[in-house]
Amino acid sequence: MKPFIDSITSFVTALPPLLQLLLGIFTTVGFIRLFMFLVDFIEDRREGKR
Repeated sequence: MKPFIDSITSFVTALPPLLQLLLGIFTTVGFIRLFMFLVDFIEDRREGKR
């Protein structure tokens, strides 16, 4: 797992600052959308929808 994280870190640090910012924004938005999808999925399962 450590080499995987190190490769991602070296890739991101090699990017220019603006691309690092955009990558961070898109990653954050992606995590938020994934979280919202999971909450909706769990909510639908509790209500009995499929």
